[in-house]
Amino acid sequence: MPANVGALIRSASQLVRDITSNDLYDTTPAGLPSDDDQRDALREASCLQVIAWATAGIDPSASGLRPTVASQSADGGSVSYALPDPATIQQAAQRLCHEAVLVLRNAGLASGRPLIC
Repeated sequence: MPANVGALIRSASQLVRDITSNDLYDTTPAGLPSDDDQRDALREASCLQVIAWATAGIDPSASGLRPTVASQSADGGSVSYALPDPATIQQAAQRLCHEAVLVLRNAGLASGRPLIC
């Protein structure tokens, strides 16, 4: 688990709430769906988003990525690193991953907006 897992969960939950903001469903007093499957889908989508960010090294609050090795040389001992395009980083930090959207849609949620990948 990344050290900032709490912040990642909060950010992912906000994205999930945003993409489901047009959905209509019965709620508990806490504002969660009263349907167990829908509530589980919200939780699973948030977790899938955190996993996607952690795997890619994305911190949505910092919009940064860990450098990845682009090339390496054994004799010269040199290593070069690469980062994705800044627009790609921003998009990944501000949108739910495809798997999270699918989980929500399979539970009858997130149907009020088109999926933008």
